[in-house]
Amino acid sequence: VVASFDRTFEYWKLYQAFVAIRHGARLVATNADRTCPIEGGELPDAASVIGAVEGCTGAKVEWVAGKPSRLMVETGLQRLGVAAEDCLVVGDRIETDTLMGREAGAKTALVLTGVTSRTRLAQFPYQPDYVLDSIADLVG
Repeated sequence: VVASFDRTFEYWKLYQAFVAIRHGARLVATNADRTCPIEGGELPDAASVIGAVEGCTGAKVEWVAGKPSRLMVETGLQRLGVAAEDCLVVGDRIETDTLMGREAGAKTALVLTGVTSRTRLAQFPYQPDYVLDSIADLVG
């Protein structure tokens, strides 16, 4: 069973996941983001689907293929032939983008134009290497 961001998630899909897991299927996820930013606010993201499936089955996600798994960064580095310490992972979520970059051994930059604010940033035990007000701050 793959838990992912799904704007059409409903009870029937939850039931299908429930039955599959009860019959031995494993639970994985594409990402663990709690919210997805949209113009004027946010939507529940993959974490809400993960929570629903874990809640009714007792199963736990075995691995996350996307953020914050370092698998994405490591795959990209291998394909490009680049060392992690020569890269900068840029994102707007400290709990996924920054964590993913740190775990892969890359430098990280957090952009404040997305989900994470300075107030929220101060609450985390780990910090990005750089904090940018805008993605435009990367060039210039």
